[in-house]
Amino acid sequence: MRFPRLKSVAGGNLKEKPMLNLNKWNCFATKFGLMTFVVGTLSFAQSPIRVLFWGGTTTTTHNSRALRDTLTPVFAANNLTLNYREATSHSWLNPDSLAQYDVAFLYTTDQTGTDMSATQLSNFISWIAAGHVAVAFHGSTNTYLNNGTLSANWGNLLGGLFLDHGNGTSDNGGTITFKQPLHASLTGTTALPTSATATGGQPYWDEGRRHKSFTSDTIILARSRMNTVDTATPWIWVRAQGNGWVYYNCSGHDGQTWKRPEFKGQVVQAIKWGAGIATTGLRGRAALQPLLDLHQSQIAVPFDEPHTVRITDMTGKKVFFRSGSKASNYDLSPLPQGAYYLEVLISNKGAFRSLYLQKP
Repeated sequence: MRFPRLKSVAGGNLKEKPMLNLNKWNCFATKFGLMTFVVGTLSFAQSPIRVLFWGGTTTTTHNSRALRDTLTPVFAANNLTLNYREATSHSWLNPDSLAQYDVAFLYTTDQTGTDMSATQLSNFISWIAAGHVAVAFHGSTNTYLNNGTLSANWGNLLGGLFLDHGNGTSDNGGTITFKQPLHASLTGTTALPTSATATGGQPYWDEGRRHKSFTSDTIILARSRMNTVDTATPWIWVRAQGNGWVYYNCSGHDGQTWKRPEFKGQVVQAIKWGAGIATTGLRGRAALQPLLDLHQSQIAVPFDEPHTVRITDMTGKKVFFRSGSKASNYDLSPLPQGAYYLEVLISNKGAFRSLYLQKP
C-alpha cells in the first residue's frame, strides 16, 4: 500500500518546538483488524527495508566495519537489509545506485579530504529531498571538515557541524534527556545511561559532543548535560530536506555504546521511522507533528493559510469536515466515542494523517 507523495515542512528555528501529544491520541488497530501504525510509520511485513550503510574510514574507535558487524544481526531480526559502502571514491552516490535504498544510515568519520565531489553530494541531497531519510550517528558531523564549500553544504544537510567534546576534551556524554512527548523516531526507545553506576557496574562510556552552525530548521529531540558543561547541548535532532528528512544522534563512539540495547533500539527505530516516510508517503505527518496543537476533543490549526480538517469512521464515511483560511480551533467533542481516521491538510505545509481514538 502506497500513499501519495506529500510535501514536508522546512522552517522553524533552533528552539525546541512543541511536539504532538500522542498520549491521548492513541495509535491502535489490533482490535479493529487494521494495519498497525507506530507513531507515523507503517508496520512492514511484506518486504525488507533496504538500508544503505555509509561507513567511514576504519579507525581504532570509529570503526564502521566493526559497527556493521555488530548491527548486522540486529538489522536482520528487524527485517532490514544492509548494503555496506565505505567512504572512498563515493562512486555509488549516483541516482541509479541510490534508487535501490529506502533509508541511508551514516556512520562517517574523519574524512577531511576532497574525496566526495560536489556532484555526488548533490545527488545524495536530491535523493533525500525526493522523499527519503538519512539517519546519521556520532562522527558524521565531523566529516569533510576541511573540504571547503562541501563542508558547509554537508553541515547544512546534517543540521550542524561538530565543535568539540565539551570544554575541548573528551568527556562522558552526560545525562541525556528525551523531549516529551517522544518524537516518532524515538518511540519505544530509552535514553542511554550516563555511567557504569547507572548500568549496574557494567563498563560503559560514550563521548561528549558539542556542535555549532545549527540550521534554522533544526528540531531538537533530546539534549545532554555533560559533566564539564553547564548548558544542556542538543544531542538528537531532525530537520526537513525537501520531501525527506535528516535525523542525527550524537551517540555511538565505540563498541561500549554499540553493544548496548538502548543504542541498538534507537538505530532501528530511526531507520523504521525513515522507511515509513520513504515508502508510505507519511512524511507529511512527521512534518506537521511539531506544529499542530492537539488536545482531547479539540484540534488547533495555528496557520493563517487555507486548510481542511476531515475525520472519517472506520468504514470511510465522513463524519467531520471543516475548512478555513485563518488559524482556528475545532471542537471534536460532538463525535461519539470510537475510532476514526483524522486528516489535516494545510496549504504549502503538507498533511497529517493518523488513527484517532475519541474518548468520553
